[in-house]
Amino acid sequence: MTERSIVEAAARLRRHGEPHLVATVVATNGPAYRRPGARMILTRFRWVAGNVTGGCMEGDMASSAWADTRNGATKLVTYDASQIVDDDDLRSAFGLGEGTVEVLLERSSGLPGRLDALEVAARCLGKQQRGAVATIFETDGDPRVGARIAMLASESGLEILEEADPFTGALRDRLIGELRSAMESGSCASKLLETSRGTVRVLVEAIVPPPTLFVFGTGHDAVPIARLAHDLGWCVVICAKDPRHATRDRFTMADDILVGDPAQFRVRIDAADRAVAVIIGHDNARDRDVLGILLDTQVRFISVCGPARRTSRMLTELGRAGDARLHATADIGIDAPQEAALSVLAEIQDALKTPMVVELPSVRTTASPPSRPSAVLAVAAAV
Repeated sequence: MTERSIVEAAARLRRHGEPHLVATVVATNGPAYRRPGARMILTRFRWVAGNVTGGCMEGDMASSAWADTRNGATKLVTYDASQIVDDDDLRSAFGLGEGTVEVLLERSSGLPGRLDALEVAARCLGKQQRGAVATIFETDGDPRVGARIAMLASESGLEILEEADPFTGALRDRLIGELRSAMESGSCASKLLETSRGTVRVLVEAIVPPPTLFVFGTGHDAVPIARLAHDLGWCVVICAKDPRHATRDRFTMADDILVGDPAQFRVRIDAADRAVAVIIGHDNARDRDVLGILLDTQVRFISVCGPARRTSRMLTELGRAGDARLHATADIGIDAPQEAALSVLAEIQDALKTPMVVELPSVRTTASPPSRPSAVLAVAAAV
């Protein structure tokens, strides 16, 4: 999944109309520093965000890639460890043994009729909905290198986004199947597909929104938790009891601040792709009520700050049994809230490593491909 910082950086550049270049790792062979789907953004004169190696080849890309991608051209470059065998620093930065890293270079300048993978990702992150993008990066002929097709989840089903010159026939059907599988599993991989015109290599990547952390508590010890989660690229939502200017001043890094009865936040929690929660309110009655509400949502992880016996007492008062999603933090870091924040988020991150497979509705095309060269088709898909 492309990092949130990359998606946001690309969105800023699009808003300001500043041309930029996107470098994407599309395939690796052997151990490598970054996996397929990793990205870096450059403008003509500066690095903007991300990296695709350990830093060793970013300068090389910056010096040559801008010219190589003029007029909307795309270029696939390969870095081969066997050709840099005498340069230990270079190999170490790549993380390569005897492997290779393939990187697709392309301008992202809003060319008519083309899909921008990072723009698709921005839509997914904004709606907290999964998506997937397939990008052709090597072909014997048709389709062109850089051609894309995407799939988005929505409340009404699935959408297929296609370029002005869309895929057709068996290849299109195969790509839609690959997109669906990627969305369900949250995976990213390079594929080799056989077509009637030869073989194509395609990067199929799931777009999974970052975790959304709901913080129930607005004290000073909640600030390091929110800040660290923000630095990790998570969405941070502060859930406050009362509207106060001090809360907004304290949590400037938060994506949103919700105020009121915690029961009102259920819809927001269940709408998030991967919701996690931390209860750190230090108000026994309110914390207990929040815990009861969270146990009835689809939240994936609940951290209750304080000793385990306090959490056990809350469950008894609620008349609820234990839950695998529920974790009481160790009684550590009282004098160092940053340490406590690191402990809490490390535990959440470890839990999120377990893949979350989702079930998707079937795809049924309800419109024909576009006939206008500049059109980008959004095909509604129903259950």
